[in-house]
Amino acid sequence: MRKVISILGLFGFCLALVMAGCVQPQVKPTEQPAEKGKQKVGKEELYVPEVKPMTPAECGRCHAAVYRTVLKEGGKHKFQCTNCHKMYHIFRAEEKWEQIIPKCTDCHGYPHGKGKAVTACQSCHIDGHAPRKLPMSQNLEANCDKCHPKVIAEMKKFPSKHSEQKCSACHEKHGYIPSCMDCHEPHVASLTTNKQCLACHPVHSPTRRLGYKPDTPNEICGACHKDVAETLAANETKHHDVACVECHIKHKYIPKCSECHDQPHSETLLKKFPDCLTCHIDPHNLPSKAATTSGEKK
Repeated sequence: MRKVISILGLFGFCLALVMAGCVQPQVKPTEQPAEKGKQKVGKEELYVPEVKPMTPAECGRCHAAVYRTVLKEGGKHKFQCTNCHKMYHIFRAEEKWEQIIPKCTDCHGYPHGKGKAVTACQSCHIDGHAPRKLPMSQNLEANCDKCHPKVIAEMKKFPSKHSEQKCSACHEKHGYIPSCMDCHEPHVASLTTNKQCLACHPVHSPTRRLGYKPDTPNEICGACHKDVAETLAANETKHHDVACVECHIKHKYIPKCSECHDQPHSETLLKKFPDCLTCHIDPHNLPSKAATTSGEKK
């Protein structure tokens, strides 16, 4: 009997322990202790009165390609994104893209006038995030004079083979400056830069008469005037040591002998032979008429 009572008592004690483990005191959610390392945040801390605009770097986290474009080629457009994009992240069906995207005229007005061809900004400025990236297009080429009127006027005033070409023949894209050597063989091997070429040839009026620098070597002139240069080089008179540019101060300019030789002969002789070349037949090789006839040099 005692054995039975002991077994029942042990059973009751175990059952009490099990029941005690299953029943936990109820705690309201608001009374739960905060997790270690976290603090309670109220609405007044989540929504502050003043919110700082997002920085371009923050916008770039989602718009990475645009961010890189502005960073590399943004030019004067490299400023706060929200300066232009005052409406963004609007996905309402009634909103149209044209209403959300900023207008170029909001900041720039009409810099090229109000003609239809020049108010379609993106027909030339294809990317507002890279405003100076202008690939040559039909519309752009048709309106070069709107920004470059002096260049167009110069080409009309001094017609040449350059004025017969379209702008895109040289300027493959806006702002691109080609090398003269892309189309032209240099006069001499030492000419390798545009700066050297432009010293004599204005690019938009290459046939215009220009002066020359005093140190222009005869070999430059000789590239086109080969026979004359060879004659002058072989000449044994004082003209042999004279640079072409000392006499020909402009292209095709023919100086008078009296510009250097004031009165080399007597007045009687000069009255009889007023034209110097009557005797001095060739300024680049100065024999006299008599000496040429006799086969002698004077």
